[in-house]
Amino acid sequence: MSFPGLAPSGWPLSPIEELDWYLENPGEPSLVHLETHIRGGLDRGALERALAAALAADPASRRRLAARSAWRRHPRWDVTPGAIPPVRMVTWADTGELDALRESLTTVPIPLRSGVARLTLAVGPGRDVLFLQVHHAAFDGVSALTLLSAIADAYRRFASSPPPAPMPMAPLPPLPPSADGDGRAIAPGRTPRFPGAVARVAGSQSGPARPGYGFAQWTAPVPRPAHSGDCADRPRPTVNDLLITALILAVHRWNGQRPGGKISVCVPVNTRDAARRWSGPGNQSRLIRVSAGPGGRDRPADLLASVSDQTRKAREHPSPGLDGTSRRLAAGWAPAGLKRTAVRLARRLASPLATDTALVSNLGVLPSPPDFTGDEAPVWFCGPAPMPRGIGLGVLTAGGRMRLTLIYSRALFDGPAAADFAALFRLALADLAPERPRLPEQPEQPERPPRPRPPARPACRDDREREAS
Repeated sequence: MSFPGLAPSGWPLSPIEELDWYLENPGEPSLVHLETHIRGGLDRGALERALAAALAADPASRRRLAARSAWRRHPRWDVTPGAIPPVRMVTWADTGELDALRESLTTVPIPLRSGVARLTLAVGPGRDVLFLQVHHAAFDGVSALTLLSAIADAYRRFASSPPPAPMPMAPLPPLPPSADGDGRAIAPGRTPRFPGAVARVAGSQSGPARPGYGFAQWTAPVPRPAHSGDCADRPRPTVNDLLITALILAVHRWNGQRPGGKISVCVPVNTRDAARRWSGPGNQSRLIRVSAGPGGRDRPADLLASVSDQTRKAREHPSPGLDGTSRRLAAGWAPAGLKRTAVRLARRLASPLATDTALVSNLGVLPSPPDFTGDEAPVWFCGPAPMPRGIGLGVLTAGGRMRLTLIYSRALFDGPAAADFAALFRLALADLAPERPRLPEQPEQPERPPRPRPPARPACRDDREREAS
């Protein structure tokens, strides 16, 4: 099968896709995780048809790593016609089983040679939970949410209709022209690294560490940023600035307020234009780094002002996609298998300088959350957080509420430690943007009957004399 503008053997991975494949840790898969909780039940047959329809309309979601890619200088993607992964179905009886299921799903990698997406339906008491995991080499949070919304739209059509005829597979559109001259599209990527050691989150384990990820999830009202610092003329910080600052404060306080190195937070930025902000396949995010040195972490208002300045400058002056070192590592100087070994070794040697302390990925306000049954269901999101980073925060907002997911490496935290860290984060966020108390609604007062008119005043003696005259 051939596609317009492409060779029959597929198309090459972009450098950022290639590096993500190389840097995937054993036991810590590079997955973007989405889950939605749906009251009532979903029909598995309709869900499988919906998945097939969504993938048929988006060829990039059907891609897989081409054979012999490890021997190529530039590994390639292939699209296999009709390659639709099955919907796995499991059951859960209580929240403990649901938590264990979530952790087990994010511990199992998605082999790129078999595809880039996986859908699991978890049937439980009172509600079903739908898990969508996609490989980060092929998706970012926005494109993963786009796929989930496409599945939801198709499900509403199929849930009340007979099975339709097989849908034709849409052709892949031509790739944009390459930016580096070697026939590969350059995806936005990491910003250049700055010198100086990066602080690490102190680990806390009550027993032997195990592979994989754990999660802490909660909802919160959207914070209302006030002006930062002592100068009222500063631009008002964004919600993202508050989340980043609160995470820096939580790491600082968790580490015992020791100076240590600088705390650096990695922040993905959506590079899609305004018209396509919530559409477009692939990983179209670039990464910026927001740092806080040892001084100033005990002054939250000043720290928030510094974070706000850094994020504003990053938006006003976008950096190039990949830094020079990453571009050279992804260049075609050797077969992909050898480059993968070299990249993993380079990361191990440079991790004190090149790996951030934590990650904040805020998708923002969802314009239309995925709707499977005519009722908008809550959606949770997070990206991977492999060691040595080991911790990340995924955030999205719908219906005036933020849904936050703290993902952590099991090599860093156990469950109680993660709950304590999440509590520190919530306290730090409350310090930066205290929730304004709502005035209690006054009960409606019953309508008062009209006041009776007072009786006529008896005429005094002077009045009687005046009337007689």
